Formats: sequence, structure tokens, C-alpha cells
Amino acid sequence: MWIKKAEVTSFGKWRQQTFLFEAKNQLVYGLNEAGKSTLYQFIQAMLFGFPTKRKKGQDYTPNDGSGFGGRLLIIHETYGTVTIERYKAKNKGKAKVWLEDGQQGDEELLEKILYPLNLPLFRQVFTFQQEQLQQLETLTEENLHEALISLGLSGSSELFEQRIQLKNKYESIYRPRGRKQPLNQALQNYQRLQQKINEKEQQEASFQQLVRQAEEEKLQVSQQAARKRKLQEQQLTLEQQRMNWSGYAEFLDLQKMALDLSSSEKERGELQTFYQDYQQLMKEQEKLHAVLQKHSGNQESARYYFYLENEQRIQQLLDEKVSITRMLDEEQRIAVKLAETNGQGRWQQHPPRPFADERAIQALFTPLQAQQKVLEEQQLRLHLVKEQRDQAETSLNLYEQKHPELFNNKKNPPWLLVAAIIGVIAAFFVPTPFRYLLLIAAIACGVGGMAKHNRPIDKDTWQEKLGQLDVYEGQLAEMTEKIKKNQLNMQQLFQQIQHELQQRNLSEAENEFAVIQENQQAQHYLAQQQANTELQQRQTMLHQKLLQHEQRFVFLTEWLPLHDKTLLEKLSTLEQFAKEMEQIRFAQTYQENTVLQQRIHEIQKQQQQLLDQYQPLLEKIGLGYPSEIPAFLQQETKILQKQTRLQELTERVAPLFPYETTLAEIEESLRNLTREIQTSETQLLQSQEHEQRSRLQIQQMQADGTLDSLYQQASQQRALIEKLTTDYAVAKLENQLLQDIATELSEQQLPELLKQATEYFQLLTNNAHSRLDFIDGLLMIDQLSLYNLSTGTKDQVMMAFRFAYLTLQQNHPLCPVIIDDGWLHYDHQRKQQFAKLLQRFSQNYQIICLSSDQEMVSYYQELHQPVWELKGVQ
Repeated sequence: MWIKKAEVTSFGKWRQQTFLFEAKNQLVYGLNEAGKSTLYQFIQAMLFGFPTKRKKGQDYTPNDGSGFGGRLLIIHETYGTVTIERYKAKNKGKAKVWLEDGQQGDEELLEKILYPLNLPLFRQVFTFQQEQLQQLETLTEENLHEALISLGLSGSSELFEQRIQLKNKYESIYRPRGRKQPLNQALQNYQRLQQKINEKEQQEASFQQLVRQAEEEKLQVSQQAARKRKLQEQQLTLEQQRMNWSGYAEFLDLQKMALDLSSSEKERGELQTFYQDYQQLMKEQEKLHAVLQKHSGNQESARYYFYLENEQRIQQLLDEKVSITRMLDEEQRIAVKLAETNGQGRWQQHPPRPFADERAIQALFTPLQAQQKVLEEQQLRLHLVKEQRDQAETSLNLYEQKHPELFNNKKNPPWLLVAAIIGVIAAFFVPTPFRYLLLIAAIACGVGGMAKHNRPIDKDTWQEKLGQLDVYEGQLAEMTEKIKKNQLNMQQLFQQIQHELQQRNLSEAENEFAVIQENQQAQHYLAQQQANTELQQRQTMLHQKLLQHEQRFVFLTEWLPLHDKTLLEKLSTLEQFAKEMEQIRFAQTYQENTVLQQRIHEIQKQQQQLLDQYQPLLEKIGLGYPSEIPAFLQQETKILQKQTRLQELTERVAPLFPYETTLAEIEESLRNLTREIQTSETQLLQSQEHEQRSRLQIQQMQADGTLDSLYQQASQQRALIEKLTTDYAVAKLENQLLQDIATELSEQQLPELLKQATEYFQLLTNNAHSRLDFIDGLLMIDQLSLYNLSTGTKDQVMMAFRFAYLTLQQNHPLCPVIIDDGWLHYDHQRKQQFAKLLQRFSQNYQIICLSSDQEMVSYYQELHQPVWELKGVQ
């Protein structure tokens, strides 16, 4: 991995700065307080997060309130170009990552890309600072061996002990045939819970059907919402096409024009030069003719005398005919454009203040939409409770009609018992056949009367129904009050939205999409007003210049008929006057003047030579006379302007029209889309109501809490299983990785490290020392103790080992090497040798050297290594 670019928005003293880095070796030179350490801290913050504020540490938070953070571009051997963006005030300071293939991610993706690089490894291995070079206690054999293991470069007995610990750890979590391990028990408990859930769901057969119905309705709502959004996007596209139709019509007209240039930019420059030289020769020739005329003494009229006296001013006016014509044409075009846009829009008196983007509008409507969703759900709940209340009331009425004795407080006489007694008495007085009939009837009345007299009134059921009705009435009153409060909140939110729209001079709208449409219109109106303002300023400037040109014709009013004529007509009249005077000049007879005639001849000869020189260019372009050049250049300029306008419209307007269409087709499509959106909204509301009804029914079916509790227990058990499984997999994976590392690498890494460190140490000391070795676990230099060396040599030893560490990983460089003035104890020879080491080492690593040492700059320049200066800001 290497760092390609750092884009600092605001960090410490840096504001809106961009730093580009080479892939190999480079020296970033800067005086003290130039911002070198700030640049290093910025790179560290982009990779691993912002530093926490400390009382004694430097705080890089900007004081002006600007965005604290920026971007860092790195080149990774696996992921390619990776862009890292991090701002303290956004996403809680976490990173956003963009890969080369368009993939986006967050802090987890960044950790995956940098793995195994982390902040301690970055500081301890890839960062070189002076205080790190003085830690001599790390140069024992034991410490070096431990460092190799910590970097993943070697295997040892400690590695195997750690593998055993990891094995015991994951086996204590799960075994294939185990019973007491946590994961085994969690799986058994989950199976039992799942079995109970299945049994409960089978008991509630309709529950699953209702869940499936709710999921289908949810999918249908999602599809209809997506379709509505797609229709709204199409509508926005058509609205943009309608607003930019004038530009598209201009684009079509320009496409049909032949906008090919007849000459190149170089040829036009040569023509301009030729015409200026040719005109200069013409002016000199005319001056010589004027001198000859003065010598001749033959002046025919006062008009001719006036012409001779003002010939230079007249010629200047005629020379500016092309520029005046261009200004008139431009003024006319501006007037036409202003006339086309004048009076358009309803914001003439009070211009709008549109929102910056759609997200601001969405944020404005989000509380209202959330409240509206809550209100709709409450209204649906109210409707369901009303239905249940009506059913309970109907059931109570039927029960009361069926049992009228509930309301009969007076006791009725036992008429059946009386009839039975009378029947028994009468039986003794009637003949035998009727006597038995009366006795049977008396017995029946007696039995019926006793049954009716002994039957109790069942008021428990009636009271239960009354209680249920009271519950529903209470729920109804409570939900009605909640709906009133929510409606009041919605009204307040709606009033806030309308107030915000009024403050921005936008029309009142009830939905977000209408505000987005009008906001786009307002932005288009402001852009058009800005363009009109610029055009008006240009028109005023042109008008003033043309008035100045008008004033320059005042001295001609006594000699030429210029009254009530336009500027072009005045130029034509003046041109005709100049031609007449020239005819008078050439018609006059001259006295012999040898010198003047010779000079005129030379100028004519020069003029002919100049014409012969540029004749091939004139013929190539198709011009016959030099006088045609101004008109030709003006025509080429117009074509260039049209090409520029066509390019602008191609970039800005053409992408809005993927295929050719007409304004009538766009408006017809807009009308059709509006109808489709209304239909889609109706269907969406119906689907949302059905889904909410199903969800409420599911909640009511789960009201007993049994199935819901089982689901919650199952969810908790799944979470426990996932955690234990993750712990098991991590421990087992770490064990396998350590096993692979121990198999692939061996104790031979330490001798390789010593060999590489010796080679670098010899290079740093210019072969003043020849060997590094361990004797009794202590580092020795040429059989001498490390502590007997000078401070600079000790620094070189540490530097050699640091670079040797990195060399062992040179095939897969994790990070650039950043050095911050790590040679304070070096003399000029050691600095030169250190620069050579950096040049050599940069073949496999990117090196960013931050220094205020002017001498090191000279060594880099001798080795032809890139150096750039960091000037800093106040």
C-alpha cells in the first residue's frame, strides 16, 4: 500500500490543501511550524480515526468552525485506488470508503483493507521518530525474537503454547459430541424452543396465514412505493425538459448548422497579422500621397480640404467598422434573449429562496410524514375498536332481548301452580274420562311452574358483556383523544412547513414532491435571473460604447447628411464619402517629387511582396482580396461562438433529452404521468391500510404473550448461539493461522534479520563496521558492546534493525514508511549514507521523509530524489 494524495479540508493549521506523493522516495522539506507534524497527524487520523483531546497534547481541531477532516487516496495491491473520507462532525468521526469499482463502505471495510495494519503497528514499525531510535533495551535477542512473532514473521514455542490455549478455548465452547459446552447446550435449548414455537403456531393455524398475508402486502406496498417513486422521477425529468426546452431548441438548431471552420487558429492569427501589416502599408502610402497633394497645391473644394484635415480620424472610424458591427449584433442578440425571458415567472416582485437540495426538503417533511403515518395507524386502530365495540353492543342487545327478566324487578304470581291446584280440585267433580285429562294437565302445569320458579336469573354473562362494552368504550375514548392530539400536532407541523415555504416565497404545498418541483423551478428562475443580470450588464456596457462611437461622428454633421441615421448607416455614408475623396485625390495631377515617388514605389513594392507571401494562405482559405479578411475573421469568430454554445448545451441540456421529442409530447407525457401518480397514490394508500390492518390483527393474536414470549426467547437464544459460534470460529481460525505461520516460518527469521541489519548498518557507516551478532543474548558490534558506541552510531544500529524488519515484509508492504527528522545525531557523512539507504529501500516501499534539515535536501538532490517544500500557513 502507498499513499497517493491527501486532501485536507481543515486540520490544524491546514485549510483546503492538497498534497500529492510519489510512489517511491520523497523528502518533504519545511521550516519549524511549517506543518510537517500536522501533515503526519492528518495521515494517521484518516487511517485510524481522530485523536482524542488531551490537556497536554496538541489539538488539531480548527477554531474557525470549518469541517474538521478531509480525504486520503491510497493505492492497495488488492483493492486498487481507495478513497478514505473522514470528518469529525459527520458519522461520529467514522470513515467512508470508496473503492475503484464503485463499491462503498464504512469503518469495517477500511479495517478489512488495512488488516493487519493497526495504529500501534503503524506507530511502532512504520513511523521513524528520534525518540524511538534511543530504545536500546529492544535490541536483545529475546526482545527481537518476540518482536518478530508480534509482527507475524516467525514461529516459536510461545506460538505453540498460544495454539494450545486457543484449542482449549474453542473446545470449551463446542465439541461435536459434547453436552456440557455452552454452544452445545444453547443449540439444544434452541431446538426445544423451536419445537414449542412450531406447536404453538400449529395451534394458531390462521396466524401463519395472516403473517404471510402481511408479508405479501408489505411487498406489494414496497413495489407500489417504488413504482410511485419511479413515476415521480420521470415527472421530474419531464419538468426539467420543459424548463430547458428553449435551450434544447437552440441545441437542435445549432446541430443543423454547418459549424466547420475554414481555417485553423494559427491561420487566423497569420491572417490577422497580415491584414494589420497590409493596412499599415496602405496608411503609409496614403500619407505619402497626402504629402504629394500638399506639394501640388491643387485643392479643388472645401469638402476635400475638410477630408484631408480629418483624414486620420475618418480612417480610424472606418477601421472600427468591424468591431462596431460586432457590438451592434451582440446588442441585438442580448435584446432578443432578454425579450424572450422578460416577464417570465411569478417571482418578479419577491424573488424566491429555494432549498439547497432535495435532502433539505425531505428533512422538512419527515416529521410530518412520520406523524401522518402514526395518525393513519391510530385511525385504523380506532376503526377496528369501533367495529369490536359495535359487535359487543349488538351481542349485549341480543342477550337482553332474549332475557327480559333481567330488567323485571317485580315477582310474577305462580299462575301455573295455581292452575295445577285448580285442575286437581276440578278432577274430583268431573266424570272419569275427563278426570284423567285434568290430572295430566294439572301435573304438567305444576312441573312447569316449579321449573320456572326454581330457575335463577343468569346475570354473570350479562355483566361480562357490559364490562367488555365498557372496555371498548374506554379504548375508544382514549384513542379518540390521542387522534385529536396527533391531528393538532400534524396541523402545527403543517403550519411550520407552510411558514417555511412562505419565508422562502414558495407556494403552499401539501406534499414533498410538489415542493421539490417548485424548488427546481425556483432554482431555474434564479439561474435565469442571474444570466439576465449578466446580459443586462453587458448590454449597458455595449450601449455606452456605441454612444461613445456616436459622439465621434459629431464633427462630420456639417459635411455629411448623418441626421436621423443609425450607426451603421453613418458608417456607410462615411465610407462612401472617403471613396469620393480618394477618387478626387487620385484624379489630381501631381508635381514631380522624386523622393516621395520613390518612397511610394518602395511601399507599393513591400505591399506586393507581403501580398505574394500570404497569397497561398488566401487561396487556401478562399479569399481573393485582403479587404475580405475582416468579414472572414468575423464569420469565423461567430462560428467559434456557436461551437462554444453548442458544447455548453451539449454538456448541460442534451443529457436531459436522450431522444428527440417536442414540447407538446413533453406536456402530454406530464399530464399522463400526473394521472398515473394519482392512481398510484390511491392504490398505495389502500395497500398500506390493508397491511396495517393485518399487522394489527397479528398484534391482537399475540396479545396473550405466549407466542411473542417464545419468539423473544428464540431470538435471544439465536443471539447467544451467534456469539458463541463467533467466539468458537475466531478461536479456531486464530489457532489455524498460528499453525500455518508456525509451519511456513521458522527460527531462521532471526538470522535473516541479523544478516539484513548488518548489510544496512554497513551501508549507513560506509563499511566502518562489518558485523552485528548476538553473544550471550546481547547485541555486539564487531565484538564490542553496543553501549560503548557513540550516540549517532547507536541510532544507526536501531535504524538498521528497523529497516531490516520492514525488508522481511517487502513483498507485501502494509504501509508507507514515514520518517520525522530521525537523524538528529548524524554528521554530514552519516546523513549522506542515510539518504543512500532511503534511495535503495524505496524500491519496495514508499518513503515520506519529513525534515527541516537543509543539508538532507542537498543529498536528496544529489541522488536525484524528489524534494518539495512545505511552506505552511498562518
